[in-house]
Amino acid sequence: MQGESKSSYIQFRREQDFVDCKLMGNWSIENNSGFQVRNEWESFFKSNPTVEVFKFQLDSNIDWDSTLVSFLHKCRNDLAEVNKSIDFQALPSGLIQLLELSKPTLLEKKQNEFSLSLELIDDTINYFRDATLSIFSFFGEWISSVVLLITGRSQTRFQDFAVSCRACGASALPIVTLISFLTGLTMAFVGSVQLEKFNAKIYVADLVCLAMVREMGALMVAIIMAGRTGASFAAEIGSMKLNEEIDSLRTFGISPMEFLIIPRTLALLLMIPLLTIYADVVGILGGLVVGTVVMDFSVIHYFEQTQVALQSMWEVYSGLLKSVVFGLIIGLVGCYKGMHSGNDSSSLGRAVTASVVVAVTIIVVVDALFEVTFSYLDLR
Repeated sequence: MQGESKSSYIQFRREQDFVDCKLMGNWSIENNSGFQVRNEWESFFKSNPTVEVFKFQLDSNIDWDSTLVSFLHKCRNDLAEVNKSIDFQALPSGLIQLLELSKPTLLEKKQNEFSLSLELIDDTINYFRDATLSIFSFFGEWISSVVLLITGRSQTRFQDFAVSCRACGASALPIVTLISFLTGLTMAFVGSVQLEKFNAKIYVADLVCLAMVREMGALMVAIIMAGRTGASFAAEIGSMKLNEEIDSLRTFGISPMEFLIIPRTLALLLMIPLLTIYADVVGILGGLVVGTVVMDFSVIHYFEQTQVALQSMWEVYSGLLKSVVFGLIIGLVGCYKGMHSGNDSSSLGRAVTASVVVAVTIIVVVDALFEVTFSYLDLR
């Protein structure tokens, strides 16, 4: 790879376990051919990943100044990043001293690492601060829009609310029916195995009933709706943002919060308690199938035992209270992720996935807080 007599160039000679790199020509600031040599070095360096040692030497007729020092400094950094060895022993002593001076000291490395750590901490703090402000701003805007709706000054259309109710309610009945029935069926089977040891199989009705109305009904419906409706909200609103439809609404003076988000969140807030009651009933019927078919209980006997278990309606109300909060969480998280998705298809996919993951995580945490609170207030 030899160039003109006044150009700078490099010659590579590959041996068994090392490469001999010979620098020749004119390596001065006035000569601008060093850029081409850098490209040659990077090309050879990347195409020979198995070489462990690079030895550098100078031609006897070479002319050089700080340009050569800069090039060798770059070569040393490139090899240090991939844990390769570099040999400068064949270079003149003056050049070696200059390279040693340009080598960062241990203190400088620690300072650079410390500076990078501070930058990472600062970026993390700024990210969480901006995310927190964005979430509270979104929730505050939602509350303001609800107040405008109550006072009759909102741009929300009842037709959109009705369509969202149908999508969140009636359209979700098949999957809610299947999951709730199988949940009640499974709990009855598992409970009967344990209660049979104490000759108390009749209490399977109590177990299924209390578990469904207290916990499983609201929780299973919330998880189903987070994966079904929450993801749908994120995808719909995110695609509208991707196609600049939300910007068009703002251009026409229409609030996206009132026009898009309020109908969806309120519909989910209304439909989830109704779906929870339906899921409770279906789950109890699933337990009834096991009780009557497997354990030979009569239908009347099973329902009487279920009625005894539900002596206090607080058991039902507590589950409905949870479901209302779960519905609000799912609706707000899904719409928030859709509104704050990026401007490409991959970011939209990440927003849809995040809406499900975040909603389910918050639901489980809030459910645990509800149980701790009810136990502390002696409401169980």
